Amino acid sequence: MRDLILTLDAGTTGLKSTVFTAGGQALASVVSPYEVELPRPGWAQQPALWFISAALDGVRKVLSGVDSGRVAVIGLSGTMNGCIPVSGVGDALYPNIIHSDIRAEGQLDMIRAVMDESVFYARTGNRLDMHYTLPKILWLRENHPDVYRGTRWFVNTKDVLYGFLTGRFGVTDYSDASLTGALNINTREWDRALLTELGIDPEVMPHILPSHDVSGALTGEAARAMGLPEGLPVAVGAGDGVCASHGAGLYAPGDAYINLGSSAWLCTLSDMPVIDAGMRTFNFLDMDGKRANVCGTVQCAGAAMDWAMENLILPGQKLAAKAFDAIEEMADQIPVGSEGVFFLPTMMGERTPWWDGNARGTLMGMSLYHERAHVARAAYEGVGQALHLVDEVMRENSLAYQSIALVGGGAQSGIWPQMLADMFGIRTRVHSRSRQATSLGAAMAAGVGVGLFASYEEASKMADFGEAFMPDPVRRTAYARHYDVYRVLYGQIKDAYQSIARYQTER
Repeated sequence: MRDLILTLDAGTTGLKSTVFTAGGQALASVVSPYEVELPRPGWAQQPALWFISAALDGVRKVLSGVDSGRVAVIGLSGTMNGCIPVSGVGDALYPNIIHSDIRAEGQLDMIRAVMDESVFYARTGNRLDMHYTLPKILWLRENHPDVYRGTRWFVNTKDVLYGFLTGRFGVTDYSDASLTGALNINTREWDRALLTELGIDPEVMPHILPSHDVSGALTGEAARAMGLPEGLPVAVGAGDGVCASHGAGLYAPGDAYINLGSSAWLCTLSDMPVIDAGMRTFNFLDMDGKRANVCGTVQCAGAAMDWAMENLILPGQKLAAKAFDAIEEMADQIPVGSEGVFFLPTMMGERTPWWDGNARGTLMGMSLYHERAHVARAAYEGVGQALHLVDEVMRENSLAYQSIALVGGGAQSGIWPQMLADMFGIRTRVHSRSRQATSLGAAMAAGVGVGLFASYEEASKMADFGEAFMPDPVRRTAYARHYDVYRVLYGQIKDAYQSIARYQTER
């Protein structure tokens, strides 16, 4: 009986292989880690072979205690906003220029020359920004013309896995396609006019299929390498953002969630793309290409926390569970507002609401009175209020939700769930398998594809929740005062960020 779903979720720091039952129980899960190459300030890349090697390692391990004959389908997920040039036979010609990379800022002027930024936002559902795939393609063309000439398709993280598993290269889904900056979100097709004006052949963009499409099957070579039967259905899968949406239980407008990972985002579903007057939010299509996920991202959340912990709060200590417990105990000793210490987690620029690649991490307000514990609490509050800024933008666009599901590693924090409830003034709910929400979403798409679920609504029942947190009125008031200060800091120091960025990039 084939009743299990195997998922491969290629994240920023590792690939998670998980075997789920149709009821959402994870029978086994393994993370195969890899690193992020940071060859220059603002650069972040990963060789695509790392994803394949991690998948082979993870599948062998995760299936060691599971009957592989019960696996009905493979589901895929991966980081979004990347850029992987591949040849006609699927060989990666350059490392994946990942979501946090900001090297392509100079190429934005090329796009501005052919399309006004407001028109670009209305057509793509995304503002013009260096994090997306399109300017990275232009960067490759300018800086590595040999790579560009040899490229047959520009794909994303999970698309490399799909190609390896099925032998079908140049395939993507609606979610990843809609975060390239090259898709017309209104027609759900590649914006051929924009690409042509930029001198990019539209045919280098991959074929778009629904996430639940299972027309691809495991090749004999991949099957032997993984210990799985040849011909096993492989779903096209989706980007981690939309997988996390479904894994968090979203399937209809009015639902919302926050993912607390290396980056963090607040996302809700809408029947139509939401075109924000300030171009602060962005849209990516759902698994079937019908609805839009409306999202605002904090570029560095857990990554900024890790940096603060490793370098300021507990320098020299490894970030083990005991270290996090110690840091949260320190932060709990300090009152709301960290007695005037503020932390802006803008270590790699910022997206919503400022969209400034030159912003840099900022710790301010310290005096000789303040201690490491103040820095610890300020770091938690800095990420929380950065997400609060995103929430404010959502509310301005009439996107309403009465509770927020929390997923990602940060949802296990003893501080953030209550802190976010107090900051936002609404209930937060912690996902029972918060670290597996993205993989769970990939399982839902794959399960729909092979008929284990009749619909995405039915598949959403795989998600369940543990503790709920209600806002405390006293802390809510205190955080409102804190937010009034936090929300204006960026505008007051923006010019300093630009000066620092110029200094850092001068050689």
